[in-house]
Amino acid sequence: MNAFVSDFLYAFRILFKRPGLTLLAIVALSVSLGMTTTTFSVLNGLLFKPLPFENPEELHHIYLKGESYEAKMMPLPFDELGSLDGVECFDEIMAYYSGTINISGEGTPERYTGAFVSPNFLSLLGHEPEMGRSFSDEAILPDGPREILISHEMWESRFRSDPEILKKTIRANGSEHAVVGVLPEGFHFPSNAHAWVPLNRTLFPGDENESMHVIAVGRLNGDSTARQARDELEALYASWDGSQIEQKDQLQLTCQPFGRLEMNSASQSILVVTISSVIFILLVSCANVANLLVGRALSRGREMAIRAAIGATRRRIIQQLLTESLVLSLIGAVGGLLFAAWSVDVSTESALFEFPYWMNFELDWRVFGFVVLVMLGTAMISGFIPAWQASKTDLNEMLKDTSHTSTSFRLGKLTRLLAVVQIAFSCALLFGAGLVARNTLDMSRIDPQFQAEDILTMRMGLFPRDYPEEADRDEFYAELTKVVEEVPGVSGCAVTSWIGMFGNFEVPFIMAGLEDEQPKVNYAFIESVSPGYFNTMQMQTATGRTFLDSDDTGSANVVVVNQEFVRRFMGGQNPVGKSLSLVTSKLEGSSDWQNDNFRVVGVVSDVRVSNFTKPAKTEAIIYAPYRQTASSFMSLIVNADEAGNPELQNSIQQAILTLDPHLPVYFSQTMASYIDEQIYPYKLMANYFLSIGLMALFLAAIGVYGMLAFNVSRRRREIGIRMALGANTRNIISKVLQQGLYQMVVGIIVGTGFAYLIGQFIRNFLFGVNPLDPSVYIGVLFTLIGVATLAFFLPARKASRLSPMEALRYE
Repeated sequence: MNAFVSDFLYAFRILFKRPGLTLLAIVALSVSLGMTTTTFSVLNGLLFKPLPFENPEELHHIYLKGESYEAKMMPLPFDELGSLDGVECFDEIMAYYSGTINISGEGTPERYTGAFVSPNFLSLLGHEPEMGRSFSDEAILPDGPREILISHEMWESRFRSDPEILKKTIRANGSEHAVVGVLPEGFHFPSNAHAWVPLNRTLFPGDENESMHVIAVGRLNGDSTARQARDELEALYASWDGSQIEQKDQLQLTCQPFGRLEMNSASQSILVVTISSVIFILLVSCANVANLLVGRALSRGREMAIRAAIGATRRRIIQQLLTESLVLSLIGAVGGLLFAAWSVDVSTESALFEFPYWMNFELDWRVFGFVVLVMLGTAMISGFIPAWQASKTDLNEMLKDTSHTSTSFRLGKLTRLLAVVQIAFSCALLFGAGLVARNTLDMSRIDPQFQAEDILTMRMGLFPRDYPEEADRDEFYAELTKVVEEVPGVSGCAVTSWIGMFGNFEVPFIMAGLEDEQPKVNYAFIESVSPGYFNTMQMQTATGRTFLDSDDTGSANVVVVNQEFVRRFMGGQNPVGKSLSLVTSKLEGSSDWQNDNFRVVGVVSDVRVSNFTKPAKTEAIIYAPYRQTASSFMSLIVNADEAGNPELQNSIQQAILTLDPHLPVYFSQTMASYIDEQIYPYKLMANYFLSIGLMALFLAAIGVYGMLAFNVSRRRREIGIRMALGANTRNIISKVLQQGLYQMVVGIIVGTGFAYLIGQFIRNFLFGVNPLDPSVYIGVLFTLIGVATLAFFLPARKASRLSPMEALRYE
């Protein structure tokens, strides 16, 4: 123990005799360990931290699963929920539906993320209300009492911590509900909910005829396994009526541990590349530290020889040198933890999306344990080989004042190998960063074909209890556009079912009357809009007309299509006047389709209002008059010069409240900000990879510089002889550069192989960018050559300035 303490203190003294290089190594280790720790803390929050429920390992999602990613976790039909009670492997089962809950009455109406849940959801999760009680058994009945649970945060913010809250009745989704409980602070099951109401069809926030689907969660009993539960669910699924499940034979009823993520191939590839990247940057840092230790070992050859001469064993010398590596890693680990704590805080606070409340990325004992393991591994990787080579001391050689010893030759080979490794990893990381950056740049260049910063969107939902008839909803939206157009600064407004993330779905249709072609089912997106939509979105009419106020349920069904629709489905023919049939369902017991017929009255120019993270192609869209196809949930779109002005947005919201004082407006944002939100994850990934790539490049430059500086010091006598025999400065610089260029070429060749693998891994993540994009390869190649040449030139220039007399001096 005394020997270790002595070595530890000596390591501090010897390392800080050359503080510049030591500080550089510490910074490199701190950043690389910090990036590694940050990545692990994210994985820890996603995969390893236990969920905040009682015996969370017993909780399992019950869902429908298909082969496609879209069908990885599908909800269950509400009407089949009761049959799950017969699954003996589960002690208890609950169900939930995540949705919108509008709270009004006291103060300004607000829209909250909420959940429609089984009355037993708290008991199944092992939680109790902070105040009050859970739902009564009667609350789930259609004619039962209307009850609501609220979050601690809502109780504090909206109701100002009212101690009499349990005596209040609040208006939720158009109905009066008694507040029966306040849930504990921080509880937001299933994700970020702030209000909970009992799950039954009468409280479902959609249309009465709309199919209702829910997510089920079961708690395994102590004697059953997940495999047994899946077998029971599979047998149960065979008995289900398939009328509410499309393609029933292609799905299966199964379960998996609650909270486990299902990732598509793109997400899996990004995860693999992210982990590989931090490992690469850590290895580059290790190589850099190893280069530093190699240089120190050479300069301390006489010291090692003297230690051996007075009785130090080879093991003792290795221990001393490894302790120095451990000291560097220890300081780097402390810096890495500080870096990780800062980066996790910044990343979570600046994220434009919410994580589930049970997902916590804070540093805990698992992260600290991981850092200790990585620190020890880094110390061994960076220190063992230099220590092993340096400990092979030949006393006669090492006591000479010369660089031409077997030890120096061994260490010289090691530095060259480390330089190749650093260049190879840097090449691979820079190429990955270049692909992701090019990907993000292409996304940001998409032209939506309208001025996105001038378009403001707001979402709202009209519940059947407040607007029971379709005519009521039509009248509200008609009045809405009138009052909003009167707001100062508004130049146009309309309503639509689809803007950004809302209402985006394809429908099957049949186009009749095409020449030389049999009618067939195709698919296009459908959007329900008001007459002013096309002017508000700055769209041009190519042929025919757009919608009129008279296009309602009392008139003929009409649609307008965009130019992409014409290009894709019309074969150059004019669609105006032709019949378009929307396929709604198959007739029972028949292969014929049941259709709703529409007449195409116009063609408009293309705009892009969603899918900004997909290759730049416009969707084929069918526009229908909102009075003929209105939905309960619609978006208001406003064209204004200062669409992002909060005062304008507030004025519009106040105008809406004059029509319905209980209607909250939410997701208020400009289309420009929506587009930024869509691209944000890609920008985040691009910045992440660019920072790693530039860090690797910086470390590689230091490593290459160290390698050449080491070789120059080792070849001082050779350089002196060459200069004494007439070699000029250019010859010396050229000779030194040749050696460095050789390492660079080998490193780039090896790195290109790694780069190819990275490109294949992330190709599903790329936005139409070729994973073998030559422009990225060329850019990375020139960047590496430029930085490496600068790193080569400094030692070469130093070598050319050596004095022949000093270089040839020998004692």
